[in-house]
Amino acid sequence: MGLSDSIRSCRCIKNVYGNAWRLRLYERPDFGGQMVECTEDCPSVQEAFKFREVFSCVVLQGAWVFYELPGYRGRQYFVERGDYRKYTDWKAVSSALGSFHRITEF
Repeated sequence: MGLSDSIRSCRCIKNVYGNAWRLRLYERPDFGGQMVECTEDCPSVQEAFKFREVFSCVVLQGAWVFYELPGYRGRQYFVERGDYRKYTDWKAVSSALGSFHRITEF
């Protein structure tokens, strides 16, 4: 995957108030399997939580960026407050989630 100097899409970030971030990740679709709750950035999902794939999530507070690879690399997916029953709900092409971080500056 190469780098590009073009912007393919843009949208406003909504549902972001205050300074709290909370996210629940699930290892199965429809909020099944093991669940972990996160409030901080995570450079490696596999190291932190011992699973490579995330099939569903609930964003309780804040907005986040998911990356398909560890170290904040690869395809990026924006998620904001809401329920995501399967990885395609956040427009991912696979269930691989390598890292994620909070959106803290606007």
